[in-house]
Amino acid sequence: MVVTHNVKGWDEFSKKMEELETGDGNNLVHVLFSGGKDENGQSWCPYCVKAEPVINDALKKAADNSHFVHVDVGERSYWKDLNCPFRKDPNTHLIFLPTLLRWKSPQRLDGERCSNKDLVEMMFEDED
Repeated sequence: MVVTHNVKGWDEFSKKMEELETGDGNNLVHVLFSGGKDENGQSWCPYCVKAEPVINDALKKAADNSHFVHVDVGERSYWKDLNCPFRKDPNTHLIFLPTLLRWKSPQRLDGERCSNKDLVEMMFEDED
């Protein structure tokens, strides 16, 4: 079964990734970056709202020993700041939300492509 982690903000994300990297190092890690949610659980990012059920359903295709990290990047104003660390960090280098990526790999889907069932399933199924 996939191990799911939910983190909020840059600091929690950085700490979680460091923790996963210092494990046995053989774990496959997928990361979903999405807009923050309000008190009703609704994201300010419409593409994130559309992609979330597709991604959650496709998680069934992921390898049993893999990890899935769902990152709440925060408020819209924080995300829109061009100096936002999620945008600046060379490991994330985000441009769009949502973004689904395989950690330390060139494989990534962003924006509306995260709502494409076939593409998302391929991301989780493909071992290479």
